[in-house]
Amino acid sequence: MYIKNYFDQQQELKVARIRLEYLEEKKHLFYQKTQPKAAAMNKIMVTNGSNTNKFLDYVERIEELDEKITNLKQIISMLEYYLKRMEMSLRTMKGILEKIFVDRYIDNLSVKKIAIKENYSQSDVYRKLSIIRRILKEEKKREKINDKIVLWKNWFFS
Repeated sequence: MYIKNYFDQQQELKVARIRLEYLEEKKHLFYQKTQPKAAAMNKIMVTNGSNTNKFLDYVERIEELDEKITNLKQIISMLEYYLKRMEMSLRTMKGILEKIFVDRYIDNLSVKKIAIKENYSQSDVYRKLSIIRRILKEEKKREKINDKIVLWKNWFFS
C-alpha cells in the first residue's frame, strides 16, 4: 500500500510541476503584452470610445497568475517534502517488496544489481517486481471502480 501511495504522490508532483510551467509561461505572455511596442507611423489610429484599459486588464491577470503561482509553489514544496518522507520510510521498511521497489524505482538499479544486493536470484527479483506491478494495477482498478460508483451515485441522487 505504501508503494502505491509513493507512486501516486510522484504523479501528483509531476502534474503540479507541469501546471506551474504552464502558469509561468502564461504570465510571461501577459507580461510581454504590457511592454511597449514600436509605433507604426503609416497607420491612422482611431479610438472607438471604449473605456477599457487593456494594460490594466493584463496587469490584473498577471497579479492573479502570481497568486496562483505562489500557491502552486507552496503545494509543490509540500509534495516534495511528503515524497521525501515517504521515501525515507520506504527505505527503513524491512519487507522485501519495499526493498526491491526502492532499489528498482527510486535508485534505478538493474535487476542483476538488485539480486546481488538483496541476495536473491534474478528470477526471484523478476517475480517480486511482477507482484509490485500487479499490486499497482489492482489499486488502479479499485480506484476506477470507486470513481464510477461515486459518479453513478452523484448522477442518481442529484
